[in-house]
Amino acid sequence: MNEETTGWAEQLSAVEAKLGEAYEQLAALRDEMKSAGNKKESTAFNEPMERLARYARLFAEIRASWSGDDAL
Repeated sequence: MNEETTGWAEQLSAVEAKLGEAYEQLAALRDEMKSAGNKKESTAFNEPMERLARYARLFAEIRASWSGDDAL
């Protein structure tokens, strides 16, 4: 990886970490709502959480392709 690509990979890694934090916060909120008896409202968090996970996987795949590491 060249210096520019390394910088991009570091930026993507930081984005992945933030997506992970957002996922964890949504999961905690969803669980709190579910425990409070708001099961229907809590299920509204499932799709955004799935999307966050999907974006994180996509960014990890992009980083892996830059390094030539196909094994995630």
